[in-house]
Amino acid sequence: MRKHMGGAALALAVVSGLTGCGASGKGTHTPVAAGPVTMPELVGKNAEKAEEQLEKLGVPESRIKLRADDGTHVVVLVASNWDVNTQSVKAGARLGVKEVVVLGVGKPTWRRRHHGHLL
Repeated sequence: MRKHMGGAALALAVVSGLTGCGASGKGTHTPVAAGPVTMPELVGKNAEKAEEQLEKLGVPESRIKLRADDGTHVVVLVASNWDVNTQSVKAGARLGVKEVVVLGVGKPTWRRRHHGHLL
């Protein structure tokens, strides 16, 4: 049987729930960048690691887009299964506060998947 929560307790529970979860479901809050961010070099990195690096710099997940550029895939479901081939903002450039970063991704080669690096 559930106990009835008072209005203040319910409001606190709702606010706590909203602030404790991110859109990614990881339970962390990514701060929004206060100003421009210098774009890192992401080509050659695992797409999931590239997303994490951008989020650590303060780029919100909503401004990071993955686009399959291998011509055979339409949707990128699991970022860790992809490598970054291109980036819409060049490394070293300043990323505007509202600018969207598009990472062109492709499936890693067999050698990279099984040996951890390109041969």
